[in-house]
Formats: sequence, C-alpha cells, structure tokens
Amino acid sequence: MLFKNQESSRSLSQTDQAYNYLFEKILCCEYLPGQEISEKMLNEELSFGRTPIREALVTLKSQNLLTVYPRRGMQIRPFTKKYINEIYQIRKLIEPNVIPRFKDSYSKSAILRLQDDLEACKGGDDVSFYKKDVQFHMYFIEMTGNDTLIAFYENIMIETFRLAMYAALKKCSSKEYNIPQHAKIIQALMTENDAQIAAAVNEHINYSLITLFRVLDEPGGANLPL
Repeated sequence: MLFKNQESSRSLSQTDQAYNYLFEKILCCEYLPGQEISEKMLNEELSFGRTPIREALVTLKSQNLLTVYPRRGMQIRPFTKKYINEIYQIRKLIEPNVIPRFKDSYSKSAILRLQDDLEACKGGDDVSFYKKDVQFHMYFIEMTGNDTLIAFYENIMIETFRLAMYAALKKCSSKEYNIPQHAKIIQALMTENDAQIAAAVNEHINYSLITLFRVLDEPGGANLPL
C-alpha cells in the first residue's frame, strides 16, 4: 500500500515508525529535494535511538529517495529535468497503453467515486488532494493484477506525488486543472474508445510535465540542479 495507515502506527516497531515518519517528510517536501540531513538531526527529531533510524534510512536509500555519501552525510534525492523527464517518459509509455487495454476490467462506479473524492479535496490541503490523485492513477494499474507492474508503478507514483507537492510548495499547483483532466479521462473511458482514452491520458501527463519544468525554471527552483 503506497500510503500507510497512520492510525495503526502504535502497533509498529520503532524502525517502521521511523520509516513512516521520514517517508512522509520526504514525500511532502518537508525535507526538501537536495536537502542535506544527518543521523544527529534525525536522532534529535525522533529520539528512537540509532538502530531504528539507520534501518529506516537503509530502506529509503533502497527506494532512491535518499543518497548516502560515505563520511560526508546524506541528501534527499534532488529533482533534475533529466530525472523528471525519465519519470514522465515511463508514465507516457505505460498509462496510455495500459488504461485502454484493461478498460473492461474497471468499475465505472469506482472510477466516479475516485473523481468525487478528488472534488471533495480540491478546497482542502495539498497532501490529501494529491494522495487521492495518486490513488486515481494507481487504480488503473492495480486492475491489471500484475504484481510486478504494481510494485514498480508505486515507486513511480511516490516520485509523482513528491513532484506535485514540490510544485504546490512553489505556488505552481495544478489542482484546479487536474479535476477537469481526470473528468476527460473518465468521459473517454465511458465511451470505451481506445484512441480517446489514450489521448486524454497523454494530455493530462503532458500538462503535468510542462508544469514541473516551469517550476524548475522559476527563480525559487534555482537552488536545485537542472
């Protein structure tokens, strides 16, 4: 599950609690892309002791959310235009092809509920909105029943969420455009026309990509390597 249920955190080990805490901080850009962090800083924040934090950091490193420099410290993975382009190349290869192919598997009512959830969140906080956005896209991948693809795509959606949160932080949120674009995807799905579905999905992905490139070109994004 991409986003953990925070209500059950009391039953988790300290390692899992440390991981969930750091994962959320990274995804929501409370730790900024490119920011340097240290075990000392994290120990002061969490007071769990070194072992749980180190184990959590190993997992985050394995997810490519963290870069460790021996004897130098750690850095939250920065965004570059090359990296963002690679993420979106993958999305454009997969979503416009997968979504039409599995259109007969989708529950129309489930898709409409996902859209309603987005509508309900549009006036709220960015975290809730973009979590629903990710759930919308993951629904189509999950319906393939392909566990390898689902696990791979969860990592793509982790970075998609982090990018959306960074754009929102830089006052370039695309929330107001996401809902009508999703509605267009749903409308195409209702027609069951493969070309229309692929076109609507491509349009949405391309708009998001252009928005992110603009974010990095803004003065506020100049602190990141391009």
